[in-house]
Amino acid sequence: MNKIKTLFAIFSLSVVIFSCKDEDEEPKTASSAIISSVSTNVIVATYNDLSTKAASLEASLITLNATTTQSNLEASRQLWKETRQAWEQSEGFLFGPVATEDVDPSIDTWPVNYSDMNHLLDTSAQITPEYLASINQDALRGFHPLEYMLWGQDGNKLASEFTARQKEYMVALGTYIKTRTAHVADRWNANNTDSYNHQFEKAGNGSTVYASRKDALLEVVNAMIGICGEVADGKIEEPFSAQDPTLEESPFSGNSITDFTNNMKSIQNVYTGTYSTDGVGVQDFVKDYNLSLDAEITQKIAAAITALGNVTLPFGQAIIAQPQQILAAQTAIRDLNTTLEGRLLPLIQQKVTD
Repeated sequence: MNKIKTLFAIFSLSVVIFSCKDEDEEPKTASSAIISSVSTNVIVATYNDLSTKAASLEASLITLNATTTQSNLEASRQLWKETRQAWEQSEGFLFGPVATEDVDPSIDTWPVNYSDMNHLLDTSAQITPEYLASINQDALRGFHPLEYMLWGQDGNKLASEFTARQKEYMVALGTYIKTRTAHVADRWNANNTDSYNHQFEKAGNGSTVYASRKDALLEVVNAMIGICGEVADGKIEEPFSAQDPTLEESPFSGNSITDFTNNMKSIQNVYTGTYSTDGVGVQDFVKDYNLSLDAEITQKIAAAITALGNVTLPFGQAIIAQPQQILAAQTAIRDLNTTLEGRLLPLIQQKVTD
C-alpha cells in the first residue's frame, strides 16, 4: 500500500510539473518564429484576402452601375459583406501602415453623415475616387457610405430606386476602398524591400521600427487588447448606453453583430497564428509557460464569440429588445480583455528578453 501511495504521489507531482512549466526554463517556441508566422499567416494573408475581395466588390459595383437589376444589387451586397468580413478580421492588428497612413478612418468611419452626403450628391462635382480622397472627409468615403448606397436607410432599397448620381458615387466608393486596401496589402508585401513586413519580421535585428522582438510582440498583444476595448466600450457601449440605433456601426445592412464577431475572430487568428492556413501564434508562446493561461484565453475568446451569437436580433433592435444578451456579450469581451491585459501582456513583458 505504501508503494502505491508513493507511486501516486510521484504521478501527481509529474502532472503538476507538466501543467505548470518551470518559468525559468527557455521556451520551445522562439519569439522570432511567432513574429514571422503572425506576419505571414495572419496579417499578410488577411490583407491579401481583403484586397482580393475589395477588387471583386468594385467589379460588381461597375456591373450594377451598367445593369441595375435586383440580382446585381444582391450580388454587390454579398460582396460588401465578404469584404467587410476580411476588414473586420484585420482589426485585431491595427498597427503599421493601416494606422500611420490613416487607412482605418478613411474607409471605416461611422455614422454616415446624411447631410454632407446629400450635399455632395447635389453638387455638380464629378465624384471620382480622387475627388473622395481630396475632400478629406472620412465620413463621406469607405464602407459605410457604400453600405447606405446599397441598402438604403431602412435596409430595403430596390435597384429601381438608384439615381444616376448615386451610382456614380457608389462606383467611386468601391474604387476608393479597393485602392486603399490594395495599398495596405502592398505595404505588407514581403516581396517589397521597404515593406512593413520586413520591419516587423526583423524586429531586434535591423528593424528601424522595433528595437527588439519584445517590442513587436507587445505591439501584437496591445492590438488584441485594443480591439477588445473598441468593441465592448465603443462599438457596443455607445449606442447601447444612449439607446440610439443611429450610432450603430453597420446599421443599414444589419451586419454589426457579424462585424463584432469578426473582430473577436481577428484576436483568435493572431492568438493561434491562423487565417487561411495554420501557423505559429502567440498561443504557442503561452503554452510554453502556462497551459492554464492558454486554456483560459482560448475559452474566453470562444465565450465572447458565443455571447455575440446569442444576440439574435439586428444590433440596432437588440440594444432595446435584448439588453441582457448585449450585456452578456460586453461582459464576455471585457473578461477577455482583462485576461489579455492582466495576464498575457505581463507574461510577454517578463519572459521575452530579446
